[in-house]
Amino acid sequence: MKTIFRYTNIAVLMAAIFAVGAVAGFAQDPCTDSEGQNAANDNIQKLYKDRTIVGRKAYVSAGKAFLDKYGACESAAALSVYLKERLPKEEDTFRKMEDADAKDKLYKRFDASVKASNWDETYASGKEILAKEPDQLDLMISLGSIGYDVLYAGNLNFKYNDDNIRYAKQAIAALEAGKPAKTYGLFGWSFKTKERALAELNLTIGYIMQVAQKNKKDAAPYLFKATQGASETTKNPIPYELIGGYYFDELNKLTTEIKIAADSQKDTDTPEVAKQKVDDIKAKVALANGTAERAADAFTRAYNLGQAPAYKKKMKDNVEGAYKLRFGKVEGLDAWIAGVASKPFPNPITPVTPISDPEPAAPTTTPGGSTAATTTPVTTTVKPTPPPVVKPVATPTTKPATPPATKPAVPTKPQAVVKKKVVKKRGA
Repeated sequence: MKTIFRYTNIAVLMAAIFAVGAVAGFAQDPCTDSEGQNAANDNIQKLYKDRTIVGRKAYVSAGKAFLDKYGACESAAALSVYLKERLPKEEDTFRKMEDADAKDKLYKRFDASVKASNWDETYASGKEILAKEPDQLDLMISLGSIGYDVLYAGNLNFKYNDDNIRYAKQAIAALEAGKPAKTYGLFGWSFKTKERALAELNLTIGYIMQVAQKNKKDAAPYLFKATQGASETTKNPIPYELIGGYYFDELNKLTTEIKIAADSQKDTDTPEVAKQKVDDIKAKVALANGTAERAADAFTRAYNLGQAPAYKKKMKDNVEGAYKLRFGKVEGLDAWIAGVASKPFPNPITPVTPISDPEPAAPTTTPGGSTAATTTPVTTTVKPTPPPVVKPVATPTTKPATPPATKPAVPTKPQAVVKKKVVKKRGA
């Protein structure tokens, strides 16, 4: 009985399903549903007036529903033809509106982050914008310029130094390739002209490399570019000062090498070896002379462009140190400073020209056969000094005209001399 009862229930259920299907099969033909067509048409006309993103989406959705239900009906042919042509355009419209809205929100996010100095948000939102607009050169210029002001304000550990350099180099490449920009930067980094943007970007790269990354050699070419052309950066003492610091580092290396070479001289050296060592020392001293003149030149330009008395004094001290290292005196310094402006600024990527001073006069013999007194040559002890460190201080976000600077250490004047035995003459 239980088994028969179970199958009986299933049979009743199946009969109910077939009954429902039969009822559904007798539903009204949509093509005869004039009331439904009219209601759908009215709704589409109403939604068409709403030009917001939500309204455009609702309009497209209602239009597609109408086509699905009444698109094959002869009574709806006119509206169906119109919708088939119109809906793709409306879809394209609201997608563009969505993109524009998202872009607007991104720019507002970027703007707010800059005003709040929230650099995490600045670089995050800027990266998103450039992903959507890779040719947004004004934004790229700004992202490549921020680090200068942040570092100058004292934040030497700015976490976006590498990103800043990358964007600056991308912007320089785009500008040099002739790509257009509207304002050549945004906010406080709107440089107005291509020439100024290039100069400021080069200054920023050089400044970050030297001050934050301690890479003075690679910074020098970018700093030099900032001193060229007609941009305001040519009147900024910073690139000249930093290049001078680079030359002082090179002088410290040379004085170390000269000391090592001088200490290597032995009384037991053969004449050939002794001559080779002397020639090596002379060559290094000549290179040190040329490097000292370049350092004095760079610091002189920083001194001439500086405004604050304290800054000018520090630059003058640097010039004096380099000049004294080169010439062994300070007489003639002011005249030398006055003549720098009339000379082109040497490019630090070009080799330094060695400068050899005349050899000392040979000892003379006095009447009676005695030799005139001469000073016994000695080897100067050259003590290398620590490299200079430029420490920026707080400043407004505009490019500073005269930053304070730390005086670089001046190397000791090297001498190209030969160690010799002092031999007493007979009868002395």
